Amino acid sequence: MTRKTTRWLTALGSAAAATALLVGCVSTSGEAQQTKSGPDASGPLILQSRFTDAEKGGLDKLVKDFNAKGEGQVKVNTIPTTTFNQQLPSYLTAKNPPDVYTWYAGQATRDFADQNLLLDLSSVWKNHENDFPEALKSLSQDSSGKDVFVPTGYYWWGVYYFKSDFQKLGITPPKTWDEFLAASEKIKSQGVTPFTAGLSDNAWLASAWFDYLDLRINGADFHLKLLAGKEKYDSPEVRKVFAAFKQVLPYFDPAVLGTTQNQAMSDFSQGKVSMYLLGAWAQPSVPADKQGDLAFFQFPIIDPKVPVAEEGPTDGFIASAKTDKPNLTKKFLDYVASAQAQSDLAKSQQGTYLPASSKATLSLDALSKQGKDMLESAKQITQFYNRDAGDAQQTPADTAMTSFIAHPENLDQILKDWDAASQKIRATS
Repeated sequence: MTRKTTRWLTALGSAAAATALLVGCVSTSGEAQQTKSGPDASGPLILQSRFTDAEKGGLDKLVKDFNAKGEGQVKVNTIPTTTFNQQLPSYLTAKNPPDVYTWYAGQATRDFADQNLLLDLSSVWKNHENDFPEALKSLSQDSSGKDVFVPTGYYWWGVYYFKSDFQKLGITPPKTWDEFLAASEKIKSQGVTPFTAGLSDNAWLASAWFDYLDLRINGADFHLKLLAGKEKYDSPEVRKVFAAFKQVLPYFDPAVLGTTQNQAMSDFSQGKVSMYLLGAWAQPSVPADKQGDLAFFQFPIIDPKVPVAEEGPTDGFIASAKTDKPNLTKKFLDYVASAQAQSDLAKSQQGTYLPASSKATLSLDALSKQGKDMLESAKQITQFYNRDAGDAQQTPADTAMTSFIAHPENLDQILKDWDAASQKIRATS
């Protein structure tokens, strides 16, 4: 299965971005690959990239600087994101595949690595292991613990609000679930809607609530097992998640199921709604005159005994196990892991993307620093529902979450249907 990032481009591009967010689940039957030994083949290393035009500047600089080192040449092939994601299994199983690819950490990479399609990058990690947060280590490995991914950057999720709105409402950012509910009640009592979400055209946004509630109640280990099909959606643990979600439903915009992302962001920016659970990708879509007022707080702690995990969707690079230039591939990825390369990539991401390397130099604004500190303090980093579960699993998740919002009294049937749909997808993928 493959995964597409949930980073937003702009609110105005929501329809196009939503289409690109979720890509069909694909499966390949990889055979054990033998890494080429001896000298590399001649010619440039081919880097297959799905970077958008907005992201491409940092990659172009990275490649230009590497090529100037005189250790080999890298050529970039830029492929439209949706096409790239659909074709990646074909690229990796081709007789003469491209050498290196931009991709996503965690299960998105592990799906290919466990089919023996990816190059062992342990030597690259050995050179930079102390440069990355510990939480990114497991996200860069296959199921056996072999390093197969080089992370370049990640971003945070938080409950966003405007400082001036909270001040008018007399609200202090809550830290616990009880404080969260109390703040929501106080906001609602003053005629302001506490929460919104653009679910009519981006139902996947509801998965952020599911992810965080599950992480806070059951922990990251259970959450990842559930999304991997090793736990059941109609289990007592998942019922606890929905019991908590039911507590906040009265504080959502009653029209949330019919609200577009554009409208939700407009309502939020105008103070009609006070809070929005979002990824950092949404920050550029806030009006320029409101940017300095924007803030976020960590999703509240529900059970203090549960180790704190955060959503931190992570991007980076993988390499084909069949590359005929393994030495050049590792040299290039060693450079990719460097502070300079990571800084160059992050600088092209509108300030909402944190370099994975702790040695990277980047001027961070207050929100970026807060996001960085929050992610680095997490005991575990997860990705996002569709990255950790598989893109095909997003549809039944969307159905379950939106059905529950509309009819919470139907929880038993909703969870039964969700579990059956999830199992069916796994059986046929």
